[in-house]
Amino acid sequence: MTQADHITRGAGRRLSGCGRGFTLIELLVVIAIIAILAGMLLPALAKAKTKAQGITCMNNTKQLMLAWHMYNNDYSDRIVMAFHGGMATGGAAANNAKNAPWVEGWLDWTTSTDNTNTLFLVNEKYSKLARYFGNSQNVFKCPADKFVSPQQRAMRWTSRVRSLSGNIGIGDGNAEEGPWSSIYKHVKITSDLTIPGPSETYVYLDEHPESINDAGFFSPQNSSGFTDVPAAYHNAAAGFAFADGHSEVHRWVTVLRKADAQRMNYANNLSWATGRANDPDVHWLSYHTARNNATSY
Repeated sequence: MTQADHITRGAGRRLSGCGRGFTLIELLVVIAIIAILAGMLLPALAKAKTKAQGITCMNNTKQLMLAWHMYNNDYSDRIVMAFHGGMATGGAAANNAKNAPWVEGWLDWTTSTDNTNTLFLVNEKYSKLARYFGNSQNVFKCPADKFVSPQQRAMRWTSRVRSLSGNIGIGDGNAEEGPWSSIYKHVKITSDLTIPGPSETYVYLDEHPESINDAGFFSPQNSSGFTDVPAAYHNAAAGFAFADGHSEVHRWVTVLRKADAQRMNYANNLSWATGRANDPDVHWLSYHTARNNATSY
């Protein structure tokens, strides 16, 4: 055998060695490392997505509050009206020319057309704020709220039209016809916002999908449970818009942090929302409602 043959065979062995693939153990190690990294990164990415949705939600409510203030200025300090119950269903309140609702409609888990009727949001007959925010329906919808019932999904619905509700005690309307507590003040003009003041009185908020129906939100009637239930979309938090125009995302600390608050039963079963005596989340919501005096739940 010549020296050239030795050189050729040696080169072949080296080339063959360079092409060797992963062993099964090496491949499993790589997969395990990728799984560990994914396990570390995915929760962080999920939280980042939720935070981004919260920022979008705050931007929407800021636009809504700008519209709210412009309406008040145009109508001599008088606040746009708020209705609940039968006066909200099917746009009923708007049938009386004396009424000026901020929004209309009744949401549920059925295939009622109120669930998809955008006219109740952007048509000035039903929404007196519409012209102040360019008739954009997006301001009423939290990007995290994509909940539809199986019945609605069968109709190829992807969401209902509204995630926001308004403090039923802010603006003239029919607040006292519902579960109204005497500690709260029914504010009809902005100068009546005295306790706790504009910067701490909420006007609009994300309402929980199992609780939302009309656009009127009732604050708690006692210290241990909610009447209407705020949302918990944003890492167990909800977006709020306040009378001075600012928006914030408030994080809950009790029942709204639990799994039941994140789970939809599509039956409006809110038994889990009963808190405990002197629930701090109930107190926060009650405190940030316009009141007659310092008393809150």
